[in-house]
Amino acid sequence: MGTVYFVNGFLEAGKTTFIKEFINKEAFRIKGETLILLCEEGDREYDEKELEDTNSKVELIADEKDFNEHHLARLENDHEPERIIVEFNGMWDRKNLAFPWYWDDIMEIAVFDASTFKLYSDNLRALLAEQVRNAELVVFYKADEVRDQLASFVRNIKAINGAAAFLFKGAEGDFVLEPDEYLPYDVTKDELFLDDTGFVTMCIDSLERPEVYAGKKAHFMARVYKMREGGELEFIAGRRVMTCCEADLSFMGIICGYPKAYELQDREWVEITGVLRVRYDEMTKTDIVVCRVTELQNAEAPQEEILTLT
Repeated sequence: MGTVYFVNGFLEAGKTTFIKEFINKEAFRIKGETLILLCEEGDREYDEKELEDTNSKVELIADEKDFNEHHLARLENDHEPERIIVEFNGMWDRKNLAFPWYWDDIMEIAVFDASTFKLYSDNLRALLAEQVRNAELVVFYKADEVRDQLASFVRNIKAINGAAAFLFKGAEGDFVLEPDEYLPYDVTKDELFLDDTGFVTMCIDSLERPEVYAGKKAHFMARVYKMREGGELEFIAGRRVMTCCEADLSFMGIICGYPKAYELQDREWVEITGVLRVRYDEMTKTDIVVCRVTELQNAEAPQEEILTLT
């Protein structure tokens, strides 16, 4: 069997629409059968003629307890499909799902209605976080209706899953945002004044595009985290970000070179001015952005020590 496409999202997010578009595209047509495992019945149904034309079959899994490795394997055995598409119920628990052990090629896709994304982010953040945590692709429908908010949505998702790719769908067709459009600062400037959101965003974006930050002067506030090795001359400036709840925090930080690092107290707050540069990291085998501190002074703890991205 080929790839299993696991499509997740809340009710009426556009999952069925996405799957219908997917199976109808010539580039994704296959010779064998496509089995669609439907875990909820939304406002759009699969047309029998369309299913016949695309050699697709639908099986309904109406009860969450039936979404288990044994039942999934039984459905696969009944149909012997070339591929499986799961239209998952976004209100079910994604965290502890068990798939058949031999399903070793699973592509996760999260689908959202951009016009209601903030509502779900504010009220069902834990469920939303599980939908995007392992997603390779995040799709937003009605994205043109809230284009001014898309960068904030992307930053929130990247704090959970920095590797996700994004596709935006609007009335005039699909579009993408350039990487710089996600940023709450102008990365073309030689000097970056980073607020809380800006600092965390820089930490995330620099993992993907370290070369963009080389040579830039940066100003930011962060907390000192002393290093076990090299702590006399280096420390990590970092912040903690709430991805879904206070029990689930991500750490975002940057290594800072500072001749008086040995004088700093662990967990103290500091204001930093420094020059960003790129160096090869032996542990991760990648280039990373580090900061050579030129100015440092003590700072008062912010009112909100744990961040949520906006």
